Amino acid sequence: MTYRIYLGGSFDPVHHAHLQMAMTAFEQLSALHLPVAVTLLPTAGNPFKGAPTPTAHRLAMLTLATAHLPISIDEREIHESPPVYTIDTVRQLRDKFADDVLIYLIGQDSLSSLPRWKSGEQLPDLVKFWAFTRVGETKSIDASVSARLTDDLTRFLSDDGLIYQDPSPIAAMSSSHIRQLIADGKADALIDYLHPTVIDYIDTHQLYQDG
Repeated sequence: MTYRIYLGGSFDPVHHAHLQMAMTAFEQLSALHLPVAVTLLPTAGNPFKGAPTPTAHRLAMLTLATAHLPISIDEREIHESPPVYTIDTVRQLRDKFADDVLIYLIGQDSLSSLPRWKSGEQLPDLVKFWAFTRVGETKSIDASVSARLTDDLTRFLSDDGLIYQDPSPIAAMSSSHIRQLIADGKADALIDYLHPTVIDYIDTHQLYQDG
């Protein structure tokens, strides 16, 4: 049995906080001597957001950012026509990895919107959610979601239907803010947010010049 950790998103562009979340979960489960596989799951588009940067660029940046990390990339969603819903992907993964534990990493914003996801009430029974909070972030959580929260990792792993609220502080950053920095010509600030190879790629291909 493998603990399969997934982090979905537009990754437009992929930044340090994305990788921090993935590696934090990887390191915690590895410390328990559990077999772990970490995968980034870039989406064709978030149904709550606008159209993302073309697929080829986002995949190239993901490949560069994860080149030396124990993280793979699953392209199953990115080539589909949006909207692509988590429930559909989870069912595919559940069929493929029937004997494994599926864990989805989410931020506090996704946790607060979980009741609005397609079949959101069913998801915690099909996949385990591992939630992170960015430094300084506060979001109101629906009572139905709060009732499932635990800060006990062992209990989260052993009991179905719980959501792990990881206390690890995650850097406060967003892809939209990074895109605005680039559009505003503040390239010197990017090293605080992006892997150097991703910065070079963005510069070479002149991405995000218009925000």
